[in-house]
Amino acid sequence: MLATNQFTNHHHSRGDQDEQIFPCIDRSRNRPGRILRHLQTAGSVTMGYYRRAGVAVIATAIVLFGGVYAMPSQPQQVTITNTIIQAPPTTSEDSAIKISVGDGLGSGVHIGGGDILTAAHVVGDAKTVKIKTFAGIESDADVLWVNKDFDIALIHTGGNVSGSSELDCREPRFGEQLQAIGNPLGIEFVASFGRVAGSGRQTGPWKRVIVTDMTTVMGQSGGGVFANDGRIVGINVGVTLAPLKSGKAADGSDTYTPTMTGFGFVVPASFVCDLLARRAAA
Repeated sequence: MLATNQFTNHHHSRGDQDEQIFPCIDRSRNRPGRILRHLQTAGSVTMGYYRRAGVAVIATAIVLFGGVYAMPSQPQQVTITNTIIQAPPTTSEDSAIKISVGDGLGSGVHIGGGDILTAAHVVGDAKTVKIKTFAGIESDADVLWVNKDFDIALIHTGGNVSGSSELDCREPRFGEQLQAIGNPLGIEFVASFGRVAGSGRQTGPWKRVIVTDMTTVMGQSGGGVFANDGRIVGINVGVTLAPLKSGKAADGSDTYTPTMTGFGFVVPASFVCDLLARRAAA
């Protein structure tokens, strides 16, 4: 998600104050004080990526319309000119990507072949971005396409990205255990854990998201959300924050400050796979 100093308001009634939805983008370059000031002046926002601060396709090693494919996270045997080669196993963190766009930071996940999934609001209108792999390799990546309705984007790098994860083309079930890996507040490659707290729905700016109880903060937007088997089941895109009363304004009205954590929003992999398939078929 990307913390941003330009917020879009999406209000949802919650008593005399609104809950606040943030796309977790962080544009504050590791300056917590600055982030706090942004949040205090925000109405409601969708937490994007940590400005200056990720999920692969599974369909069980499927080929989607001949172009998009999922790289397996478990060893496989591949025959090449009568030689059997064992592909090395990877872990969820191996496929995690840090994305830099201008002065902003976000997250992504490598799904194989140099293709990286992230959130649309992480890349914005950029044509190229900078990435860093879990192994510490840095390179440039081109933005291939962006879908703002689902807040999903695909970027591609010709650089060396060793780890990849499969996309599991389904919607995680209620109560299912999840793991998310991203770059919260600029801290690289951090995992958070939780469960599906709410089934798929349209909310805020998103056409379809599930609700999770995982810790979700700025910088995690675009990061991969994984099932227990290491397969990608969604992409982190936002969080809803409850406002806390913080004092009085000059006109006597109450002032509120959003909390730093809340329920997270994740685009299910089932919709991500559909987007990839449609793009590959176009």
